[in-house]
Amino acid sequence: MVRGFMFAMIVSAAALAQPRPVTLDAAVKLALQRNPDLQRQILLSLSAEQDQVIARSSILPRLDFNASRSQVRQGEGTPRLIPGSNVLTTPPSVVTNGYGASVVLSQLIFDGGKWWNNLAAADLGLESSKAQVEEQRLQITYLVEQRFYELVRAQRQLQVFGDAATRSRDQANYTQRLFEGGRATQADVYAARANRDNDEVQRLGQERLVELARADLAVAIGVDPGEPLTVAEPPDLMKDPSQPPPPADAIARAMQNRPSLKAFALTADQNRKLASVAKGDYWPTLSIGARYDRSTQTLGEFTDGLDRNAQLSGAITLSWNIFNGLSTTANVRKAQVQVALAENDLASGRRNVASDVQKAVAQLATARQQARVAQQAEQTAKEGLRLARTRQEVGVGNQLEVRDAELKLTQAQLNVVGSLVDGREAEAALRRAQGGT
Repeated sequence: MVRGFMFAMIVSAAALAQPRPVTLDAAVKLALQRNPDLQRQILLSLSAEQDQVIARSSILPRLDFNASRSQVRQGEGTPRLIPGSNVLTTPPSVVTNGYGASVVLSQLIFDGGKWWNNLAAADLGLESSKAQVEEQRLQITYLVEQRFYELVRAQRQLQVFGDAATRSRDQANYTQRLFEGGRATQADVYAARANRDNDEVQRLGQERLVELARADLAVAIGVDPGEPLTVAEPPDLMKDPSQPPPPADAIARAMQNRPSLKAFALTADQNRKLASVAKGDYWPTLSIGARYDRSTQTLGEFTDGLDRNAQLSGAITLSWNIFNGLSTTANVRKAQVQVALAENDLASGRRNVASDVQKAVAQLATARQQARVAQQAEQTAKEGLRLARTRQEVGVGNQLEVRDAELKLTQAQLNVVGSLVDGREAEAALRRAQGGT
């Protein structure tokens, strides 16, 4: 009884030591927490928020304060005779202290529209940065889904190859028994053993592909590839792929919801505002200001009242850069080029998104049809293998028929796995192309 209890404890500890299978949702969540590209985009968005604060600062008053303490020493003067006497005198050195302070308040009134266009550009830049964060989330989600399904595909294919290797091993053993009973030749035995060994080699090669797919998924979700990683297959993996939507509707939905297109459009609007900022240099700048200055030779005088030895002034300043070597014109043209580039990026992005949607819809429709045909072919192949084995058992069939039926079943099962996983990847690609909907 004690041994049974200890054995149960050991089994429980071993079960706890096994890594818990990672679901697709958990893998996506983990990747969104750890992906460095997403973290970088989030930091850029935080930087854009500070650009917004900086843009607002130009419309707020500015207050500057200055304080100083100085000490001036004047050396001895030139020796001179006192008038009416022969006495020579030298003026002594003099040390003069000075205390000063000034407060300057200034407020911008007009700068050719630069400040409000800068503020609008900063707002658009922040919204564009947020849209880019959402686009990065979308891309990471798709990447994880794709690599997750590739690992599931590799594992399913490994299972198919494992079943094929088992069938080949059983067939080799059965052929050996037929040979011993005088119903098969030595050549049949060798052929069956060769088939067994070839299928085992193929299974071992698939194990390598499984490990490579597991390493790719580990990198995508931010897990050390050396750590054990197992995945739980989605419950709807072996269901038929969903019915694809009409391409026109899918494209329209993508044009409305895709974050990258929103980012492109916002960037184009931002560059238009920045072009207006550049044109603001053609206009004069108007500002008002007030200044308070005070200076004394002693600290006591400095702190005695605010109107003694003080000066208060106000000013309205108009400045106009009439000519600056055509740099304003060059800056305006450069800003207009940036607008054209942003509009070109938006048009190119629209074409790329439409192409992605069409490809995903076509892939999903094809995978859906292939899955149905592959499942029918799998059932046919199973019946064909059963019939070939029955014919071999009663002596009217041969090993070549059985081997051909085994290969057809293996290929049919691989086609089923491939078409179903292709359908899941196409669904993920369509979600990504449409903006996550």
